[in-house]
Amino acid sequence: MDIPEYYEDVSIRLTEVLDASGLGEDLRWWRINTWLQIEELEQIIPRILSNTNVKLCCFGSQTEATATHGLLSDIDNVCVICHVAVLRDLQFWEINPLIEDIFLMVTDDSTPPGYVKLQLVQNDAPILVNNYQDETICTDSEGRSVLRNTIFLHLPIEPQYHHGPASSVHYVGVTSDQVYALQAHCWPDQALEWLSSRVRRYNWPSRRMIDVIQKTGILLVPVGHKLSCEHRLEWRLSFSFGEKLLMLNMNSTQYKCYVMLKYIKNNFINANAVEHVITSYHCKTCMFYVMESTPDSLWIPNNLLFCIDMCLRLLLSWVECQNCPNYFIPEENMFLGINLGPVQVDISSILHELLRQNGRYVTRIPYENIGENVVRLCQSLPMELVDPNKTTLQTTFAHLENMLNCVSFMAATHDTINLNVYMPSHILRQEVVSIVQSLFCSGYGIHLASQSLEEDIPNQENHTMAHELLLWGTSSDVASGILKLAAYYLDRNDLSRMEEVLNHVDSKLTHTLIRGNEMFPNENTFSKMVTDKVSLLHLVRNYFAFPVIYSISDVHCIPKVLIIEIFRSAASFPVVDKLLSHWIPFVGLEPNIYLFFLQYQCYHLQRRGVMTLVALRNMTWISQADLHTLDNILAQTAKVPWRYDSYCMQLTFMAEVTTNLNLLAYCLQQSKRPMHAFKVLCKSMKMKNHHNAAMWQIATCIFSIVRPKVPQGN
Repeated sequence: MDIPEYYEDVSIRLTEVLDASGLGEDLRWWRINTWLQIEELEQIIPRILSNTNVKLCCFGSQTEATATHGLLSDIDNVCVICHVAVLRDLQFWEINPLIEDIFLMVTDDSTPPGYVKLQLVQNDAPILVNNYQDETICTDSEGRSVLRNTIFLHLPIEPQYHHGPASSVHYVGVTSDQVYALQAHCWPDQALEWLSSRVRRYNWPSRRMIDVIQKTGILLVPVGHKLSCEHRLEWRLSFSFGEKLLMLNMNSTQYKCYVMLKYIKNNFINANAVEHVITSYHCKTCMFYVMESTPDSLWIPNNLLFCIDMCLRLLLSWVECQNCPNYFIPEENMFLGINLGPVQVDISSILHELLRQNGRYVTRIPYENIGENVVRLCQSLPMELVDPNKTTLQTTFAHLENMLNCVSFMAATHDTINLNVYMPSHILRQEVVSIVQSLFCSGYGIHLASQSLEEDIPNQENHTMAHELLLWGTSSDVASGILKLAAYYLDRNDLSRMEEVLNHVDSKLTHTLIRGNEMFPNENTFSKMVTDKVSLLHLVRNYFAFPVIYSISDVHCIPKVLIIEIFRSAASFPVVDKLLSHWIPFVGLEPNIYLFFLQYQCYHLQRRGVMTLVALRNMTWISQADLHTLDNILAQTAKVPWRYDSYCMQLTFMAEVTTNLNLLAYCLQQSKRPMHAFKVLCKSMKMKNHHNAAMWQIATCIFSIVRPKVPQGN
């Protein structure tokens, strides 16, 4: 099997992300040791109370440290009855004053693999009891007196529900599975193959570990096979002690691989299947078989993704043949009795699709933001965005501009998005999803802040959430999310923060490789993209600037001049004609003009005269207004160098040129230059004489020009 070149890089980054999400070795062993101490304390308490009949043992994901915030798991408490002895052979019978009852594990032709019956043995002699029964003992088909598996139902546990042999009790925020069981300090005949005759090419588990597991014995859980006619007389063999030791002896990569299998099970398999038939125990069994058949040298961070794929392939083979062999008793098929048939095709197709993705599925795992963080850290994910042929590259950019503008519009207006419609097949969908997430954060952040201001009593909790969403949304592209954050600070009159973020986006907008109004990169840029093989996510976040879009729901948290820009028809917008059958009021702003507009507002409030003039000059140049009408501004800013001769790739599909002129006119009116503002507005009306918000401003300009000046002192 060919391993893609990027597997090693993705594996290393995935390991880093999992470490950061709480799956590092230090935290793993701290959690394991904590539960070992809890288990020890739980066993001491009955001794203090002189109750030596019950021993509490803790198992499950919590004790193995494989339960994360994204994989919340219950606590598995097993109450072991200590005054009952279970034997494998009568030759091990002995008199023990602490033992009240003795049973022998027996089977017959009708007993399924992995299950036994417990035949009663006399206390005073190694003699089996037959043809005797009471409320706990009954006679099976062979005439043997065997123990019913319903004997624990009368014990003092008040479960809220039952599943299998377990009774679930809810504590504060945690569900604890309580189950009574018997312990056999011997190894069952059905598992002797695992103990002595199994061929282990790579010596895992080691002979020493096998001996330790043998000495710990097994548990007998009171549950019969679902398809057995004597299921109330059968007891399931549980190797929980051995499984716990195997889990604790996993190295870091094996541990992370198992957690990733659980993530994949929850997010892809069970989320898309009609029934949740694949369990964590199936994943654990799969891990044991793969670890046993591979060398330790394979399980290193560089091979994590490859190891996950190996496990998925084994799981797929089990689903296709409908046989999941128990690790200790391979004859036991753990798929029997769980109704795999109706969903076999679905699960098989899901696993096939995951394997066809060659590891890309890790970028779609939502738990702990694992997928998003992997994409952010890794720059070697496979994609065909960059083509050595420049014509192909330009075509790609044309598709990309159309798709991203549609996505940004839908995100700002809180509408649904069908990425399949606007996304070329060679662009990775998971990277687009990461971009959309950031766009939705900034869009919904402004919406939430506006909603809070609309209320009679501002909601501070909403403002806090809005601020956090806006911060998360700053990573969508070069400018749009950051500019929305700056506008939020303007509304809150936090000018120091506003200036800080504006300076940040100013430096990002003016150092990039796209010049002037070029839609496509120059030769140096193109060569760099081909050499570096940049991903779509890296390209968008460093070389693209989306239009800044506000909708009608944002009117309480945006500059006032934009409100009149929103309330105008959008019927002339080709993108709306294509996407929508109804009109949605919104405004789209070019990032550079909006940057200078916000800079002017910030400097105007700070009374920084020269800097306000610099902002006006830059707005004039960008909006293509007549520079000769502003000679006085040019003269006063002559010492400030022109820095705005290079820009990132501006996506202006959603923005109107007239809006640029209208923003400039608004700032000119603020600077008490109504005549200059009037000229700019006339140019805006000449470019578009209908559905133009310039008409609103013309009225205020005329009033400012013709109104009589009131003498001072009156």
